[in-house]
Amino acid sequence: MELFLSTDLNSQFLTLLTHYTRLVSTGRVKLVVLSNQALKLNEEGIIKIPSIPSLVTEDAQILTNVFSIAQYLTNISFTERILIGADNQTLGQVLQVFEAQRKIQGEELVEAFLKHLESRVFFVTNHVTLADLFLYIHTYDVVSTWNDEQKAGKYVHFFRWFKQVQALPQIAEINRTLGRVDVKPASPFVDIQSIGKQKKQK
Repeated sequence: MELFLSTDLNSQFLTLLTHYTRLVSTGRVKLVVLSNQALKLNEEGIIKIPSIPSLVTEDAQILTNVFSIAQYLTNISFTERILIGADNQTLGQVLQVFEAQRKIQGEELVEAFLKHLESRVFFVTNHVTLADLFLYIHTYDVVSTWNDEQKAGKYVHFFRWFKQVQALPQIAEINRTLGRVDVKPASPFVDIQSIGKQKKQK
């Protein structure tokens, strides 16, 4: 089956997911990244792909919703119970991230989940789910611009979660394959106490 992608963040997430679930390495899914010229032809109606990303399934259905595509991919890779969950409560929490991203992006997305990630290793359960993979991709560009004070100060818990996802062996391997540079940890010489004092003064 073919997964038609561009370079947008949802496409990046699905690229990560297909590698994470071994669907690319086993040949189950072929990634087709459209060039800017092909995207332009698609906009002009010369090429007819309903939207990007799109998945053409084994039974010739076309899925265009990013969560529906992700759900289908986890189902055929037998990772649905792990990556989406076995109950409605877990599913609801995973969907919360996808719903939030439709309304807010970038820094606002980070701010929306700061409190939630204060006392959690992963977003929903005690292991990685689609929520973690999706949020990781959609906040990477923001987190990669943070200075040491942001990493060790206001965003310390979010950055701890981000590092945890980034450090997973499969994610680290995929990042290398995709040419994604790891975000470096804060310098051990950052004065966290002075950051705390600055926050109180504001």
